Amino acid sequence: MTIGEQLREIRDSLNLTQTQMCAGVVTESFYSRVENGKSEINIDDLLAILKQNHVSVRDFFSVFDQSMQRKIQYRCIRSAINNRNVAWLKKEQKDEPIFKAELTAVIATLTNKKADLSDDAQRKIKSNFGRLGKWDETALWNFASFMSLYDTSEIKILITDIYENKNSISLNDSLTLVALVNVMMSYLGRSYQENDLGSVLQTIQFIKELPTNPVIMFHKLVTIYYQALINHDQKRLDLITKVLQKNGYDNYLAWLP
Repeated sequence: MTIGEQLREIRDSLNLTQTQMCAGVVTESFYSRVENGKSEINIDDLLAILKQNHVSVRDFFSVFDQSMQRKIQYRCIRSAINNRNVAWLKKEQKDEPIFKAELTAVIATLTNKKADLSDDAQRKIKSNFGRLGKWDETALWNFASFMSLYDTSEIKILITDIYENKNSISLNDSLTLVALVNVMMSYLGRSYQENDLGSVLQTIQFIKELPTNPVIMFHKLVTIYYQALINHDQKRLDLITKVLQKNGYDNYLAWLP
């Protein structure tokens, strides 16, 4: 079964038209193509459709095999990281015992803490996700997700490696670029909390120099927030806060210092 086929079955069970099912999220024509297997829907839009129609994420994905469920779950987790949706991650942590250790590490990363896990649990997660260093999309997301498993000295070594190998990272690929900027967002938050001003400024500059791409424009706005914070520029802080509130980025507002 495909995502589109499952959407159609759920929609039929709710006795909804395609227009009603996707209202306010995607166009009816695009949604129709998704149901017919002619287009792929991104995870954020899929979750929005499920939420507005009161469909349980777990129930929706229950028809897929375990391998597919895990892939989809990881995509959901990455979406939550990108949106700093700690509330959703904490809910999943309670509801999904299989992912509990991994989600604990992700939540600790987003809250700039060291993961409260045993050494064995930390080693298991690291071994499951492979060694970092070859900075493709997967490695970058793993680092962005599980930064809380590494000591500050280890993180600095890995971040320095990213800086030195920036030209080998596929920055023209939007998915890789989003993964990279999420690494930098996590590092920026951790460095600020540890009062490492040098690393904060270096990270801000690195993000500013990333390609101009709509998928990371919001992240670049966050770097301006940090710059204003350092400069005690309350006027700019208030302006950015209003922009975030107006555009529904409450999760980020809760995350920002």
